[in-house]
Amino acid sequence: MHCLYLAEFARNIAAFDEQPVSISYLCNGHRRRYTPDFKFLWQDGREWIVEVKPAERLSTPENTERFAAIASHFESAGTRFVALTEEQICHSNRSQLVQYLLRMRPIESEHHDPRGLRWQGRCAASFADAAQILGGPEKVVEALARRDLVCDLHQPLTAQTVVRAFAEADDDALFI
Repeated sequence: MHCLYLAEFARNIAAFDEQPVSISYLCNGHRRRYTPDFKFLWQDGREWIVEVKPAERLSTPENTERFAAIASHFESAGTRFVALTEEQICHSNRSQLVQYLLRMRPIESEHHDPRGLRWQGRCAASFADAAQILGGPEKVVEALARRDLVCDLHQPLTAQTVVRAFAEADDDALFI
């Protein structure tokens, strides 16, 4: 579920699907079947096939070979294969902060140009400074929830939290 929260939170994921396909692939001379956990469709047309596994299961030699063969299968079709663990998805504080920001996301889905938010030529600012610029802490939280602004999601929000304008790579960084 935490992986789906991240997909919902990502600004540029247009859609996601559970168990989207089943494939047949060859590994160590044996034909096998595989059904991934998710497919993410990005607004720019990229597709990611996503597998979520506990870290101890993902790192076994058998699964390392298996997932290398699966990645090769999908990448030959122009689709990226991403294997995620709970350590990546449920990193301390991040899951709670993402869920909080999803609840705080304004109903309107329109994104704003961060430069148009009276950012005054700054690349980054503290949460407190951003609150002054934008008209209050709730405006900063809304901008973070819309992903117009981003911050380090691994740390609690404080007055000293550094916020900056969203960049395309910020969505990829949620997962890898």
